[in-house]
Amino acid sequence: MKGEHLPRRPQWQCQMCAPEAPWPCHPARVRLAEAYARDRIGLSMYVGGLLFIVAAELPDVAPAELYERFVAWTR
Repeated sequence: MKGEHLPRRPQWQCQMCAPEAPWPCHPARVRLAEAYARDRIGLSMYVGGLLFIVAAELPDVAPAELYERFVAWTR
């Protein structure tokens, strides 16, 4: 999936954006919103699942910050 705004793990930074840009970046959010189109619940469930993974991989980041980054934008 070359050219995609995908996460570099376990840092959870965008592979395409500026160095150390957090993922999901704006282009990734747009792509996710388009992929889930009218399924806001599905999108919320997907990023909510990612939240548990990223919390384990980034234990030093505050849970509230991770929630804002991964889930809050889906509202």
